[in-house]
Amino acid sequence: MRKQTLKAVTIASCAAATTAFVALPAFAVDLGDNTTLGGQVFTDLSYINLQNDNSKGVPVETAPDGVGFDVKRLYLIVNHTFNDIWSANLTTDAQYATSTTSTVDTSPTGTTSALTSQTTSGGVTEVYIKKLYLQGAFSKAFQLNVGSTDTAWLALDTNLYGNRWIEKTTTDRLGFATPDDWGAYASGSFDEGRIFYSVGGVDGGGYKNPTRTKFVDLDSVVGVKPVDWLTVGIGYYVGHLGQVTASNAAFPNHTASRLDGVVAFNYNGLRVGAEYFRANDYKTVNNTTAAVYGTSSVVTSSGAEPATDAAAGYSAWASYNFTPKWAVFARYDDAHLSEDVARALTDSYYNFGVSYEILKQLDVALVDKYERVTGGSNSISGADANGSYTIGGATAAGSGTFREYGVYLQWAF
Repeated sequence: MRKQTLKAVTIASCAAATTAFVALPAFAVDLGDNTTLGGQVFTDLSYINLQNDNSKGVPVETAPDGVGFDVKRLYLIVNHTFNDIWSANLTTDAQYATSTTSTVDTSPTGTTSALTSQTTSGGVTEVYIKKLYLQGAFSKAFQLNVGSTDTAWLALDTNLYGNRWIEKTTTDRLGFATPDDWGAYASGSFDEGRIFYSVGGVDGGGYKNPTRTKFVDLDSVVGVKPVDWLTVGIGYYVGHLGQVTASNAAFPNHTASRLDGVVAFNYNGLRVGAEYFRANDYKTVNNTTAAVYGTSSVVTSSGAEPATDAAAGYSAWASYNFTPKWAVFARYDDAHLSEDVARALTDSYYNFGVSYEILKQLDVALVDKYERVTGGSNSISGADANGSYTIGGATAAGSGTFREYGVYLQWAF
């Protein structure tokens, strides 16, 4: 049994080192002794047009502008069952090494560096652990996960949305939540699944950052399904996001908190949902002149008092399978990122398209995406074009727009 497990881990790690993306496997290879290996891949072939205002207010085409094929992630997943209660999961992830590109504005108004930041394909691929947990399923009412495991809110939210291969949900896309973190979770359901919960203590830095911190963050979700086709959930997160350690524990700091709510309808191929979030003291802007979003509101490296700030937003989505294989979908997000410091800073986003199930394990979609940031700039992490990029103006008076048309694919193995 041990040899089979080690063999599966080795295969997963080596394969992930040469590729790039993932989620959860719909199909898996049985390696014997209750061990399976599987995965899921998200890819796209698309055209992107990203334009950001430079310091003179002139829109400049900015990387990742152009046509490209992206392998966004590859999750290679090993599951092992010890007995009726205990099991384990290992999920590897990978990304290309980060490099920074710059774009120069050669417009008649003068030569000015444009605002840009992008993760691009290099010659090196980083492999890391996304999930690594031990699970004890003692009853429907109590399940224990220990290690790097699904966080409470995104596990619920992503499942209700149903189109993760098209886009992350809004708190994940804007960097206010992480899909996995290191810690321990208790979860379960009552009354045949009508009432459910998940509560855990985590490091707060996300699965890429298993940092030893001074305090444990709390992540929780409670929800109800009054009928089979309706789900209502509330999430609450509070802590220091893995940023308060022994080296800065004496500095002034804030406690970040996030309140989430979702209502989702799923009946006969029709999915309709809406969610709301409010994040206090997660992030702020570096200064009011540039309004570059992303500076920590939890603690500063200088020891100065961090700025108090809040963000709030909502997302609404719908999809409909008008045949067993064909579906249409659409979504709209809107967020005010800095209610206290740069009040004009907003981020709006939409997508829509049509999808087709080629095989049980293979889906394809035609997708149109658009995003606009005004009143400053915002970096969208791990988004399109296989990396992060900045949308917005070089000053608080500027703006930026992102447009993408393309073919998206997801397949499982």
